Amino acid sequence: MAVNPSSHLVLARKWRPERFSELVGQEHVTRTLVQALKSGRIAHAFLFTGIRGVGKTTAARILARCLNCAEGPTPEPCGKCPACIEIRAGAALDVVEIDGATYRKIDDARAIIENLSYRPARDRFKVYIIDEAHQLTDQAFNALLKTLEEPPPHVKFILATTEPQKMPETILSRLQRYDFRRISFAAIVDRLTELASRETVEAEPAALRLLAREAGGSMRDAERMLETAIASLDGKVSETEVASILGVASRSRVFQTVEAILAHDASAALGAVRELHRRGANLESLGRDLLEVLRNLAVAKLPGGSGGESPLADLPDQEADELKRLASAPSGRDLMRLFRLMADAQERIIRSPYPELILEMAIVRMASLAPVLDADELMRAIRGAGSAGGALPQSTPRAASLASGGTAPGSSGPRGASASAEAVFTPAPARKIRVEGEVKADAPRRREPPAPPRQNPSAAAPPAAVITPDLPDLREFIRGRRAALAGFMEQGATLHLDGDLLTVAPRNDIYVRYLTDKRNEIADLATEHYGRKIRAEVAASGAQPPPANEDSPPAIVAETATPPAGPDDSSSAVANGGSAEAGATAAAATPTAAELRQSVYSDPVVRRIFDEFQARLVEVRANGSAAAPSAGAPRKP
Repeated sequence: MAVNPSSHLVLARKWRPERFSELVGQEHVTRTLVQALKSGRIAHAFLFTGIRGVGKTTAARILARCLNCAEGPTPEPCGKCPACIEIRAGAALDVVEIDGATYRKIDDARAIIENLSYRPARDRFKVYIIDEAHQLTDQAFNALLKTLEEPPPHVKFILATTEPQKMPETILSRLQRYDFRRISFAAIVDRLTELASRETVEAEPAALRLLAREAGGSMRDAERMLETAIASLDGKVSETEVASILGVASRSRVFQTVEAILAHDASAALGAVRELHRRGANLESLGRDLLEVLRNLAVAKLPGGSGGESPLADLPDQEADELKRLASAPSGRDLMRLFRLMADAQERIIRSPYPELILEMAIVRMASLAPVLDADELMRAIRGAGSAGGALPQSTPRAASLASGGTAPGSSGPRGASASAEAVFTPAPARKIRVEGEVKADAPRRREPPAPPRQNPSAAAPPAAVITPDLPDLREFIRGRRAALAGFMEQGATLHLDGDLLTVAPRNDIYVRYLTDKRNEIADLATEHYGRKIRAEVAASGAQPPPANEDSPPAIVAETATPPAGPDDSSSAVANGGSAEAGATAAAATPTAAELRQSVYSDPVVRRIFDEFQARLVEVRANGSAAAPSAGAPRKP
């Protein structure tokens, strides 16, 4: 005996909106259509665009009812006349729904055009609703061009599509376009709550929020998942069961994982992820949830992040309070770093054949990441350490001289000025440590070479070789064209130009291969800069360039630093050739980066701060530039 087919309708069809006022989340569209119906300014062709499940086809059917209602055209169809009843049931002769993915060829378009001349069988307008209109072929669109521009007065076209960019511009220019937005999280939750009440189903608010979050702005997807949950859970919808059915992590487990990451508990965070994976949670969905929570934490950290215009305004009060609690401990900079790490891991999870390993290692790295220390925090830490420790031990004479802003022992020149990137740490009023550079928390430690033995400040200091910029105009030109190449050349190469031959002398063995590979590129840039053909040769590592001629500035200037002269002593060591001349001023000896680095590391307070925050000094730059020979000093021929 045959069994009658079930008359059950899914929620999306059973509770489909019948009026514009019942359409959720598209007030900007319904308001315009209602006003057009009231004023009688009704277009002949419409285009409804938006993602799946936001009400495009439903709005098209409501508009058809408004046009053909016995009391219409009206923004409020009666719902009782034959036109309203038949259109709602999909059985109206004068309202034709066409699937653009199936009837997409030019012959189908010709069939539509041939039927346009016939007047409606009963209703006021003949309405053609073409769903997934972007699937029509170019030939079909071309056939409809004239019809869409000037259809008969009794014909209305409503086209719906999820990808309007695939439609020809000539078609779009003939349609009145309405963009349907993603439905907000709060609106979906309210709608699901209403449907659960109509179906007399007991549903936890957390379960409905989970369904709304997984819907991604699509009301049809949310209703479909609610239908699945109701059918599977026998009238009781809980968050845990819904998460198990959908293969996602519950919100509470996601928050527990994030809390373990912020507490630097890598074992607990890894265990939570492995447990979710064992239960069948989708790893891509889990990564997206972690990204969303980290983003919400960063927003909650902002001033006024919980205002009415905040992205967190739509979240439930309980979740917003939990976000504020978690965001109170880490800094905004740390949250940004965690979000960046998770975003990079999410991209690899999507592409990798081993997503569980990628996610687990990303979680371990995030939980093990050291906090970032900015300059203000370092200054406060140093001040606090200085005030708590009382009298601080004095550093070396050279470091003390640099800290006080003077010159190093053995130099007689003025102190160089570099106020643009200078940070002055003052742990005690009696001392100042001048440090220039960058502190990077996650950089690997680098073992410093042992400091050379200090000489007595009263004894004469040995001559120091100070490298002055050679061919600065060429270096500046290369920096504007090839920044990376200019950086390598500035650190590891000395340049000398003799006629049409450019000699590149590496300062260390590690730069030889790189400069050799880039020799032709350097020659091309030099040729472009000087306007003539330039050849480039790479000298042996450590070799000095040829002596400079009279027309080019010296590449290396040797300066001899002597103890400060007395009041009556006007003689000084001259840089070139060692010859002395009465009345000439001595050139200032600028401390090198290695000496400044050693001075910073020798200070016990700075060393303790660096050890505590697991940081290192990446770079130290000397204040000022190497002093050039004075104008009155003789030049070596």
